[in-house]
Amino acid sequence: MNYAVIKRLIYKDWYLIRWTILGYLSAGVLAVSCIATGNERLISVGNILLLTVVIALGMHVVITTVVGERATQTLPFLISLPISTKDYTTAKILANMLIFLVPWLTLLIAIVGVILGRDSLPDGLIPYTIIIQTELLVSYCFVLATALVSESQGWTIGATLAGNLFFQAFLSYVSQLPGITATIGLDTITWNQSAILLLVGEALAIVVLLVGTFLLQARKTDFI
Repeated sequence: MNYAVIKRLIYKDWYLIRWTILGYLSAGVLAVSCIATGNERLISVGNILLLTVVIALGMHVVITTVVGERATQTLPFLISLPISTKDYTTAKILANMLIFLVPWLTLLIAIVGVILGRDSLPDGLIPYTIIIQTELLVSYCFVLATALVSESQGWTIGATLAGNLFFQAFLSYVSQLPGITATIGLDTITWNQSAILLLVGEALAIVVLLVGTFLLQARKTDFI
């Protein structure tokens, strides 16, 4: 594996999207600030804005760093490098996961900090919040996997829509799950069996999607 080339490709993707990340982070900070006010209406606005920011960020990153390379002058640059399909796939998965995880984790830590710091927000919201945000990470991995394997903008957009529909169904399911509703309003952070199983299931889904993507990509003879 050519680690020098992989590092160069990761840096390229980071450089190309650095201002975009700052823009989404700024919008995310605004969303967290709305929630931090404690005002009911602003909390609702902040929650919607935060979910929108994370979803839009994921699609923007994938379209720009994966699908967009088919429509820009990036491929000639890649062809000039001593790179294999394995190197390319590794670089793309690492770059995209790091690019998404930095703002995602930053905003998640911020919202958890707001919940802990506001007496009006019960600490029991924290497991629920982490589960919901992790589901958005799963959805992002699904879109990334689709983009890398299909190399199609249409399939990528379709995967985004499917992921969003599933997220809405998941949100409704979790919000009505007895194990979650029983603890969400408590002043203590409670990781019961339902919450742990949901989080473990999400973690497994992420591993399956990323490993599956790598294996499918490894079967290709080239990345062009």
